[in-house]
Amino acid sequence: MQKMIKACNFYVSEWHLFAALLPYVRDELKQNHKIMVISQDKLEKGMKELVKRLNLKFENPKGLDDVFWLGEEFELEMPKETKPVSIIVQGTFEFMTEINYYIEQTIAPCFEMLTIINCFEVYNTNTMLYTILDKHDYVFNTAGLNEKSEVFPGYIDKKKTIKEAVESA
Repeated sequence: MQKMIKACNFYVSEWHLFAALLPYVRDELKQNHKIMVISQDKLEKGMKELVKRLNLKFENPKGLDDVFWLGEEFELEMPKETKPVSIIVQGTFEFMTEINYYIEQTIAPCFEMLTIINCFEVYNTNTMLYTILDKHDYVFNTAGLNEKSEVFPGYIDKKKTIKEAVESA
């Protein structure tokens, strides 16, 4: 049975984004999980530069070279994969909506366990915050995956509230 988790991340700069992603990426690679990064802003160079500056070591032999780095234009033919896979998507709201649709329709059925982390620049999301939260299961930050209401205390998860009401009926 296929399981998919969607998380959203909010960042103020690329360095802030890298600080949140690096521990997660290192841990996933350590566990021999697959990671893909699909970004409009070509994050590979900056992420590798930060690793070099911090002199970070990875437990997997290739380090960040084991990550699949994809830009705006790509096509994937995925074999069936039993290992957990994480796809990190970074770009505009419209870009992420299009990429997520593509992932859900064509790529997700190839994986038993898929985590999608959509990374939004804070300055571009102020008017869409609740819309973004409604479309995701968790919020991802430097502490990992978190319940949405833990990061945004005023947020009420409609899906969770409806599910609890149905279960208690």
